[in-house]
Amino acid sequence: MEYDPDYQKICSTRTVQSDKKGFFNEFYLNVKDACGDKWLQNYFGKLKSNAARILSIFSDREICDPVLGVLEHVQPVFKQKDVLLSSQRRAQADKFYLMSSNAEVEEDRKELLQQALMHANLAVMRAPAPNLDTSVDHGLTLAMAYLTRANILISQGEGEAALSDLKLAANFGVESKQNVDYYCKMAKAYAAMAESARAEISLKIAEKLAGANTGIVTITRKEIALIKPAKRERLTEVIPELTHGENPELSGAAKVVKLVETKDKGRFVVADQGLKTGDVVLAEDPVAACLLPNFFGTNCHHCFKRLHTPVPCLHCSGIAFCSAQCMGEACETYHRFECQFMDLFIGSGMSILCFIALRIFTQAPNLEDGLATANLLFEHLCSHQDVREADDHLQRSLMAGFLMRVLQKAQYFGRRKTEGVNPTAVELQVATALLGLLQLLQYNAHEIYHTMVTDEHCFEGCKVVYVGAGLYGTGSYFNHECWPSVAGYFVGKKLVMSATKPHRPNEIVAVNYGPIFTKMNLKERQRSLRGRYAFNCNCMTCQENWPLLQKIDKQVRFWCTSANCVNLLKFPKDLAKDVRCPRCRKNVSLKESVAKLIKIEEIYREAAEAMQAQKTTEAIELFKEGIDAFFQIAALPHKDTLIAQQALLKCNANTGTTFKK
Repeated sequence: MEYDPDYQKICSTRTVQSDKKGFFNEFYLNVKDACGDKWLQNYFGKLKSNAARILSIFSDREICDPVLGVLEHVQPVFKQKDVLLSSQRRAQADKFYLMSSNAEVEEDRKELLQQALMHANLAVMRAPAPNLDTSVDHGLTLAMAYLTRANILISQGEGEAALSDLKLAANFGVESKQNVDYYCKMAKAYAAMAESARAEISLKIAEKLAGANTGIVTITRKEIALIKPAKRERLTEVIPELTHGENPELSGAAKVVKLVETKDKGRFVVADQGLKTGDVVLAEDPVAACLLPNFFGTNCHHCFKRLHTPVPCLHCSGIAFCSAQCMGEACETYHRFECQFMDLFIGSGMSILCFIALRIFTQAPNLEDGLATANLLFEHLCSHQDVREADDHLQRSLMAGFLMRVLQKAQYFGRRKTEGVNPTAVELQVATALLGLLQLLQYNAHEIYHTMVTDEHCFEGCKVVYVGAGLYGTGSYFNHECWPSVAGYFVGKKLVMSATKPHRPNEIVAVNYGPIFTKMNLKERQRSLRGRYAFNCNCMTCQENWPLLQKIDKQVRFWCTSANCVNLLKFPKDLAKDVRCPRCRKNVSLKESVAKLIKIEEIYREAAEAMQAQKTTEAIELFKEGIDAFFQIAALPHKDTLIAQQALLKCNANTGTTFKK
């Protein structure tokens, strides 16, 4: 394969900076211009370690002044709270809520409630933490926003979400213990959840608190009688069990696979025992995963679930969580360091891989654990630091320096004695480790996708939507083939891989890194893989130069039926006659193989009909049966089997995380 350095440079650059308009690109170009190409190539490009590269950008006179000059100006940039805007949005929510109660047409009522919820969500997001600004709502703007949203959710029949908001309102300052109205709202929330016993208990408490003034309780009972619990469809997602249990030596992987190492391929995964189609070989949580900024307003920052009633960070308005639990877990760990710099990160134009590199440190229990994790990853995963160009090293070193500077400003290292940039010994270690992460993430990160489905059909019109990226320790060991033998999908952030064909013992278990033969010819695939991942692919698909899917004919290659012969024979011109195998030199009949193929293609048709009927589990079982049977008699490429494998992935993904637009 002819080496294309310009294309490889473009691919590498995009893994550091995905948005050229960001300020980091200008920073990098200014530093590169200041140090000069001669110094860059003859000195910096010849440095042998990441530690030396990081030390250089902070101490060498040819480069340190423009680096320090920019990094010393790093300051928090984030979307702040706005108490007035929050109160205004709450007033708008109240207005639409009142209008909905007077609507005579049910569709109009639903639309007005949806408008009310939209404003209430914004009121919640922009409200400051309790008592930060007592000029509005006596410092209880956030609690009042939650209370308003709870009212709207009750009217929509969303009892569970309403109950959560009522609890948050109490947590953030609304008086609840002696509050009759609060317990009446609790009763309505439980009624919307169809939990009549709990609703009655809440009403009894309200009656006791109300004493002789029972009017509000009487009205509440009448309102409860009119509440219709929402029939909110829950899109099911299932984390499958690993085939034969978890591998004790390979975290997140099944016992049916193992890790091997060769000189030319490094470490990679193979079948330990024979695998059947559909066997689950991996179900792994990420070492670290980050949501793409485009989805900050639609997905939970922590678990990636689609947002319905967002729960905000108490300090910034730029991200949201699906629940108080996710908010707590994030804000107690990584988000407390990232919170005030989210808009700075986005403005820099840095790639999602940079977010992940930073997250490995910010989510760690302490600095030492962060360093240990980063160094272990660098030791075990491919980084190609020895073959990178000088300007690639410079760009990544500067990004590592920028991320280290953010950690300084976020007091990740504790209170510093100076506001200056010059790093301490431990800060240099962190910057060095960040550089290593930026190198290895280029080759080892996975894009995380969820499946968008339509109201009409779970397969027709469905679409893969990439919402984030993650680093998976075991998942990174799976090598590439241009037609993979396993396919991955996601349940939340968890990566699940299952076999799309049977495997013999010690056969490679391969994924696809993006360039796939069904859509991209050999030359394009090799160029893409060389540029993005720095290797030439030698898989069977490339060796035999399979045509694109649309150009594959119906012909199939059958295995010789003679015992112990592994030769492939073309489809016979005359089924009545035996075929002579050039390898074992025996005359063999392919009648039975052809008959089996006809039966297999009928199974594929039945599976497709099950998909059309949205019977996902039935379709999966049929595809597994057909594919296993095919590989007993024949070999790829076979158009119907390739389509069946693609359909099996689609069915598996439908059992993972899906959402409706």
